[in-house]
Amino acid sequence: MGITLLWKETLLGLVRPDWAVEPVTQRSVDLVTVGGLTVDNVIAADGRVGLGQAGGNGAYSAVGARISGGQVGLVSHAVASYPRAVIRRLEHAGIDLSGVIWSEELLSACNWFIYEPDGRREERLQSSPEALAEAGFPTDRLKPEQVVAFRKLLMQRDTSGEISYSQFRLSRPLCPEQVPPHFLKARGVHLAPSQPEVMEAMLALFAPTEALVTADPGWQLAAHPLDRLSSILGRLDAFLPSEVELSALVPGARPAQGLAVLAKHCLGAVAVKLGPEGVLVWDRATASAIAVPAVPTRTVDPTGAGDAFCGGFLAGLVESRDAVLAARAGARAASKVVAAFGADGALSLMPDTHL
Repeated sequence: MGITLLWKETLLGLVRPDWAVEPVTQRSVDLVTVGGLTVDNVIAADGRVGLGQAGGNGAYSAVGARISGGQVGLVSHAVASYPRAVIRRLEHAGIDLSGVIWSEELLSACNWFIYEPDGRREERLQSSPEALAEAGFPTDRLKPEQVVAFRKLLMQRDTSGEISYSQFRLSRPLCPEQVPPHFLKARGVHLAPSQPEVMEAMLALFAPTEALVTADPGWQLAAHPLDRLSSILGRLDAFLPSEVELSALVPGARPAQGLAVLAKHCLGAVAVKLGPEGVLVWDRATASAIAVPAVPTRTVDPTGAGDAFCGGFLAGLVESRDAVLAARAGARAASKVVAAFGADGALSLMPDTHL
């Protein structure tokens, strides 16, 4: 397997895969996001289908930060099957990819995100994008009964021998060594869901810097008791779980009660993402939760909304040092991302990208 760290290319004499973007001239970055790059298949609540959509919590949080302002750097790992056009769009939109490791591996199994009208989603199923057509289903929109039938087929698939993007990331954890030196001058860093060991290593790397650091727990942290996470929570400037993750971290508590508990473990800001209901931000001064509403928009694909919120939150926090204002910036970023399929869909809304 050939792997290249673009920022070390000249130093190490490695060969860049011909599908990878050319390294950008090193420029200062204001914000850094650390997370994954995946390819997802989506069935929206109204049955619309998005196949082979470029996603990943690293991409979505980077896009959220970028459309909220400032220069953004991404630390991630891209396989050769990640859509090349999207890589170029991210680069052309001003996202510095010199922290991305490029791998020549090709992956065919993508995660499926199947949404219900009430906002719930199925996300533990996988197949290639071609599986839908091969099973005889339309690839643009499915009727409710077709969604049920296709989900059943996915549940019955033999996935032994397949490596999904999520599984690949677990076997290739991100590491501090791939972070370019100029990223260490960033004003803010967001750690998208990763294994605790990855977050701890990144926190140690950025600890000597002046960067504000935020984190989204994902299932990776939510599976652990709060006491196990003290080495992470105690070093964060903001902790941003979803409602489901907060319920796992503080079982039996309502969102505001859960935030009160988190605030005792995290010295920074704490907020919980409530999907279309917006966000609750804990106000330490009044020991109460402040509601920040979602920005009204026409939702096409809610995938990545929480990650985009985190990127926007980081941008807002760096500029204002105010968690409520940061949450509003995050809500604006999320509203743009959900208006299209894929992590790069919102980039066309930026007037300076010319995409």
